[in-house]
Amino acid sequence: MLGTKRKLISLIEESCLLAAFWALGIVVFAQFFFRYFLNMPLGWTEELARYLMISVTFLGLPVVTRRGEHIAIDMFVGMVPPVARPWFESLAEIIQILIIGTLAWQAWALAQLSGQAMSSIPLPKSVIYYIVLIGLSFNLAATMLRLSDRLQGAQLEGPL
Repeated sequence: MLGTKRKLISLIEESCLLAAFWALGIVVFAQFFFRYFLNMPLGWTEELARYLMISVTFLGLPVVTRRGEHIAIDMFVGMVPPVARPWFESLAEIIQILIIGTLAWQAWALAQLSGQAMSSIPLPKSVIYYIVLIGLSFNLAATMLRLSDRLQGAQLEGPL
């Protein structure tokens, strides 16, 4: 049952990431086409592309966390005896949970404070903060699940 829920969450995460990535590609192509072929640049594409890039970044976090594909410096973990390695990896994930939780809290606070609209799109800036909050929340859940699996002795994908 838990495996089915994890697969469903993974599907939702990857679908949101894929939609944001394709939207980014379409917006950048439209920007290029209108600017260089039609000589009529669209004013809103620059800002939307920037916000979609932020969305792709934060919606991609839980995907790479779940797969264990984050960039990691494992030099110190390699020096630790194999018996103590799981403890150091667990400690690293606990630190990640604290940092991600703090960032999610700050994203929520910024979303609550931000009342101004985007400069060229008639949407409030809080929309991007909520997208960041969603990505960080999924990442927090993925890191907590990864730590739980590690503490239960499961073999995990990827380094650290």
